[in-house]
Amino acid sequence: MAPDDRGRVWIRITIHSTREAADAVASALLSVSPNGVTTEDAGDEVCVTGYAGPFHGADAIAGVSVRVPNALEPIPSDLLPRPLQIELSAEPEEDWIEAFRSHHQPVRIGHLVIKPTWEPWPSPQLPPRPRDLVIEIDPGLAFGTGQHPTTYICLAEMQERIRPGDRVLDFGCGSGILSIAAAKLGAGHITAIDCDEAALSVAAENVALNEVTDRVKLEAADNLDDVDGGLDLVVANINPIVVATEAARVAQLLRPGGTYICTGIPLSREGRVLEALREAPFKGILPRPKGEWIGFVCVTADGDGS
Repeated sequence: MAPDDRGRVWIRITIHSTREAADAVASALLSVSPNGVTTEDAGDEVCVTGYAGPFHGADAIAGVSVRVPNALEPIPSDLLPRPLQIELSAEPEEDWIEAFRSHHQPVRIGHLVIKPTWEPWPSPQLPPRPRDLVIEIDPGLAFGTGQHPTTYICLAEMQERIRPGDRVLDFGCGSGILSIAAAKLGAGHITAIDCDEAALSVAAENVALNEVTDRVKLEAADNLDDVDGGLDLVVANINPIVVATEAARVAQLLRPGGTYICTGIPLSREGRVLEALREAPFKGILPRPKGEWIGFVCVTADGDGS
């Protein structure tokens, strides 16, 4: 640490959110915590944590205490708990770095190994295996490092279903982890879309880092209106409301027998999403629960879901 960095602090922000609002809260908090946020299941709620700074002195808490509620203002009030609990504390810079990195450790999901850029490979925590496919991720401003149950669901199912040359859509790509995984698993062309420019910037860096720019095309979009059809696979780890409202459009984009892997769905929203998937219509809808979250693997007509 440089001499003029001594005494610098970061303001730790923890917001106690409902499961339904967790993604929206995390996205909003990025405007205050531009180095990234983490989410952690805590019983009936999700704790969303970020760090604002660096600042010279803990008196910066006062300013952050105003910025956080302002950032959350666009979120519909009925999604947020009342009263909304926000915790702020000042941490020395060296403690912030250690805390941030402790949330992002290497993880193995089947043949995929997801590791942050600062971790060595082979990793002391994960001895290498012959068929390992290593994905390097800089968490940065976006979501998706393999730690969250919903990301796990997607990556586990993708390994069972991607075939060489497949055309894939990653709807709400975040950090780009699912697009990179699709390329590593043999997909021929992946379109990755997100409505968040900051997420797309991080995804572009991660795609380049993993040397799959020839197969992953990143686009800014908040809907599927301009996406070409004939897809083999669509994967979406997004807000359950969007999963439900876009289900019929996804079904149109898939070829006969194509697969839709969708998650980001708290168990409390399972029924509404399942209804939308059936109406799309999909058949062979397979639930994939993990902890307090659930995903679905859906197949269009003329597919057997196997």
